Amino acid sequence: MGALVVFESMYGNTALVAQAIARGIGGDARAVTTDVATPELVSAVSLLVVGAPVHAMSLPTDDSRESAAKQSATADVRADLDHPSVRAWFESLPAGSGPAAAFDTRVRGPLGFGGNRAIERRLRDLGYSIAAPGEGFKVRMKSDSPERGSLLLEGELERAAAWGTSLAARVALTS
Repeated sequence: MGALVVFESMYGNTALVAQAIARGIGGDARAVTTDVATPELVSAVSLLVVGAPVHAMSLPTDDSRESAAKQSATADVRADLDHPSVRAWFESLPAGSGPAAAFDTRVRGPLGFGGNRAIERRLRDLGYSIAAPGEGFKVRMKSDSPERGSLLLEGELERAAAWGTSLAARVALTS
């Protein structure tokens, strides 16, 4: 398999970005949640891309996920906690090699940094080489829409697909 985009997404925003990145990479690239991304699947790829939402300027923790789920308990869109956090997923991932990249979904402003940097550190610790600087895709704090993924700012999915295309070119993946 050419590329695998592994993600954690509670409200659909990071999932949509991951799918756009996979489309941009092209070929047989797939976007999958952390529960689908087994060590065997990860070991078979030529490019690993990992993404998560930013919680408190870094990767979500079990506590921050639970807190977000409680805050959404009365909202039309419920938090999806059916797959492990990226943080927990990394703990089950054996050492690897090859090119990798990181992304996050974040709000604008001073609270919007840290997710992709933390992912890059963990990828390096596992033996992966970082193919391109991490990327952050912007979301709003609130939306009036009950649709999953409604927090993404206009143009972010197109930007994600373009980033995926650039990743494929950097690691010489062909469609």
